[in-house]
Amino acid sequence: MILQFWFLWLFIALIVVLVAFTLRKESEEMPRKEILRAVEASTKMGLAEKLFLWVFSWLDTRFRIQDYWAMSRDAYHSMHRQMPMTHAEKYKLRIIWYWYPLYCLGGISFLAFILLIITGTVLGIYYVPGGEGDPSPAYGSMQFIMTQLPFGYIMRSLHHWGTHFMVASVFLHMCRVYFTGAYRNPRELNWLIGVGLMFFTIFFGYSGYLLPWDALAFGAATIGINMANSTPLIGGWVARALFGGTSLSGATVTRMYFLHVFILPVIVTALIIVHLFIVWVQGIAEPH
Repeated sequence: MILQFWFLWLFIALIVVLVAFTLRKESEEMPRKEILRAVEASTKMGLAEKLFLWVFSWLDTRFRIQDYWAMSRDAYHSMHRQMPMTHAEKYKLRIIWYWYPLYCLGGISFLAFILLIITGTVLGIYYVPGGEGDPSPAYGSMQFIMTQLPFGYIMRSLHHWGTHFMVASVFLHMCRVYFTGAYRNPRELNWLIGVGLMFFTIFFGYSGYLLPWDALAFGAATIGINMANSTPLIGGWVARALFGGTSLSGATVTRMYFLHVFILPVIVTALIIVHLFIVWVQGIAEPH
């Protein structure tokens, strides 16, 4: 206990020293002082403007915000990178083509994913991943969320319908990419990433479909485990990896909960980041 006490004070002392070095006083000849001089000399600026410029000058003096911003801007232009414009801006369209609204489906899918992350986090606080007993802890927790938790019904409804909305928008987004020829060279890799995202989105929805562990979820789990067991050569391994065994049990809910909450969000988030980065580098594809 005494050792932890001294480590704590040593850490606080280290932080104080670092802050002291960060807040070292600059000489009056530094160019960044011109902002403060302009603020002090001006009589037309309001309090809000002076406060903003003073804070910006204080941060810029210590963290060189303007220098790093200029370096980033120069690097941005030197690499000839351009943030993707909308389709109408890129081709200077004055009319809306019949397929133009479909160019928003990728962004809609991403917004649906953000909504699912937020609502799923709230639901996960109250959900109990247990499949044993009658009723099971999973079913009991869903009953609590739907009937007793304030706004729980709304949260679960948003999560439920947001899943359908995301699956539909991802599917239509892939249809738009295919029928406008946006999957062709040099965008083959991003097309394959999109196919992977479609697969993980469907499995995301399926794993969440089983979590209430009601009659509907049990029926869907029965179909899924029968399909897994019917897979040649690796059927048993797939069933054990996804469902916690070759037959349904309480472990199935725990396994699906782990996949739904921990594994799939990491995979989908990583693929979305890579997907959007490639779109930023290559721009939006011209229809063929």
